[in-house]
Amino acid sequence: MSQTEMADIAPEDRIDLKSKLGYSFTSLGSQLVQAIFVSSLIIYYREQLLLSEIYIIWAFLFYAIWNAINDPLFGWLSDKTRTRWGRRLPYLWLFTPIMTISFVLIWTGPTTEEVGQFGVFLYMLLTMAIYDTAYTATLLVWSALGQELSMDHRERGNLQVFSMIFGVFGTLVALILPMLFLEGGGREGFIFLAIIMAIVQFVTMGITSITVKEKLEFSQVDEPLGLIDSLKYTLKSKSFIILVSMNFCLIFIQFVFFGNLFFYAYYAFPGYDSFSILIMIIMFILSGIVVGLLYTVKVNDKKGVKTALIRALFFHGIGFLLVGLLPGLFALIGFFFVGMGFYGAMTLFNAAFGEVADEDEVKTGTRREAAIFGINALITKPAQSVAGTFIALILIIFLYQAPLGGVQQQQSDFTILGIRIAMGIVPGLVCFLAILILKKSPLHGEYLKEIKTKMAIMHEEKKQKLLLKTSEKPKN
Repeated sequence: MSQTEMADIAPEDRIDLKSKLGYSFTSLGSQLVQAIFVSSLIIYYREQLLLSEIYIIWAFLFYAIWNAINDPLFGWLSDKTRTRWGRRLPYLWLFTPIMTISFVLIWTGPTTEEVGQFGVFLYMLLTMAIYDTAYTATLLVWSALGQELSMDHRERGNLQVFSMIFGVFGTLVALILPMLFLEGGGREGFIFLAIIMAIVQFVTMGITSITVKEKLEFSQVDEPLGLIDSLKYTLKSKSFIILVSMNFCLIFIQFVFFGNLFFYAYYAFPGYDSFSILIMIIMFILSGIVVGLLYTVKVNDKKGVKTALIRALFFHGIGFLLVGLLPGLFALIGFFFVGMGFYGAMTLFNAAFGEVADEDEVKTGTRREAAIFGINALITKPAQSVAGTFIALILIIFLYQAPLGGVQQQQSDFTILGIRIAMGIVPGLVCFLAILILKKSPLHGEYLKEIKTKMAIMHEEKKQKLLLKTSEKPKN
């Protein structure tokens, strides 16, 4: 961002380097464990614990039901919370250790030989639910907190750059190490890896909780809406419905990509070493991320979030289609374009939801990012279950051969075709659907400028009310 553009940002909307770094540490820790959860859960339970595809499908269906309950509930509760530290940080303090412990428990359960298929299914479902509850409570308020630190789209976008850099590092570690441990260290080695990653997650999220400070005018002055009114106002918003529909597509794409990645690396390139394939995928994605990040940040600074996000999704979609359509190793080229769209598709949508919250505040008078993120998750979290079910069905329909005696089987050309369709063609088409949806969003141009102007006036009034409220408190 140029010096001229920096000068255009109001002092209260500038985020200092310490806060940007402190906030972004959560992206590192959470992505370490979440990427392992997403990429390894299905293949771990299918190939290490030998849980059948039908039980995996049922686990994800029940998991979707629980997701539909806990996200809007925690979002609403966070917006209602009143403490001297704010309404976000207490949830990080409370649920971070629960997230750490439950992540480890996911991988340390009994085998099908010990408790049977149904026993492993119940254990998988229970630990998934506990982990997701803690993940929701922490990451939802973390996402909301990030949008409250600044009301300027450029600062929000730059904050997401820091978060993405930390998050990409965590994701890369979480993609490389599990394959090494699954192939070389077996189940015991994988559990050891999970414990180490959980400790890193606990420490990094703890750093966020003690370095970032909330803006107290939103928690001390705003009058929170009731649960029903919160749902009603959010679901009546055209801007929210458009963005949440787009985000449903992105969540589906993300979980299909990570959930199918190890199957793709293992089986889609017969005759090639799977770890070498994974490294090449990562290198192409990283190269694309560097180019795409520089380009997308520039577009966001000049033209705003909506345009930047549409262009990022275009590169993302083209990349996935190339992955599915190009023959042999040429398919890996598609991952460069997947990487070009990574920043927008995986992180910039948070800034887009920040603008939805801006519009909502002007209409309702209260700042309630957490409720908006929570109701977003109510609608989009089932995309995780849809993606998990989709991958399991692909394995069934295209006749995937499970390991025998712990030894991976050679897959037929028909099975490899199914894996390639799931990895490339379907995510690519869904990307372009997301673009068509996002084009309908009204949050751009003169309308968005009008919202920002009204919001700035409201915030000044809230600061004055906070000062008045603080000065009226009796002194000891």
